[in-house]
Amino acid sequence: KVFPKNRNMPQRTEEADLSADLEELEMLMNLAKRESVKAVLSRAISSVKTNIETASAAPMETDEPPPTPLAPSIVVPSYATALSEGNWTSVSTFAFDAGEYNSKSLSIYVTLEGVGEIDKANVSCDFTKDSFDLKVVGLSNKNYRLFKDNLAHEIDVSKCKFTVKKDKVVIRLGKKKGEYSYDHWTDLTSKKSKEAASKAKKDPSASIMDMMKDMYDSGDDQMKKTIGEAMLKSRSGEKVEPPAVGDMEM
Repeated sequence: KVFPKNRNMPQRTEEADLSADLEELEMLMNLAKRESVKAVLSRAISSVKTNIETASAAPMETDEPPPTPLAPSIVVPSYATALSEGNWTSVSTFAFDAGEYNSKSLSIYVTLEGVGEIDKANVSCDFTKDSFDLKVVGLSNKNYRLFKDNLAHEIDVSKCKFTVKKDKVVIRLGKKKGEYSYDHWTDLTSKKSKEAASKAKKDPSASIMDMMKDMYDSGDDQMKKTIGEAMLKSRSGEKVEPPAVGDMEM
């Protein structure tokens, strides 16, 4: 007995593949946390749904199998690879503008040719009180990153932002306001390690002693004498104050 040829098989296989793609993308959407990743997944899901509707609306009877639809353009694999494997090109050159005295913010200028032409969802910058992390995915088939922690001063995260321009990204860091004015920045990152900076905050006297040691190492004989006496008082339990400029002959 000869069975008739099933003309609907190619279309059903195509719909099954697309449905499997859709199921996997929706699973990734449920796992995603970053808004930029969700935006990319959302576009991919819409594209697959459109292909499913097109396949479903095609005639059931045909002598030739329908052409295989083009795979939807999905940026997720590149983004996922970059995030999971650390596939980043480090940005080593940038401009730093500390702003004027008592200014509310400082700026970092990162030159990346053509960055304004890629999807805005592929550019992100995360801020914490002592760090920022700029990521650019899929620019000329590369993923770029500029990560700086242990900043010279704490920043106001609520006042931080970034702007994507034609060939650069501008990062604005909001300065913290002290008792009298906004912090004055001379460097982007602290010269001390994060551990040393944390220790100095917990033990102010240690910070004073470090400052006096630096002054002693670079000072003349009179300065060393004055500082030596102050350090001796410290060891005997007396309160230590940084030596006044008038106490030392220059």
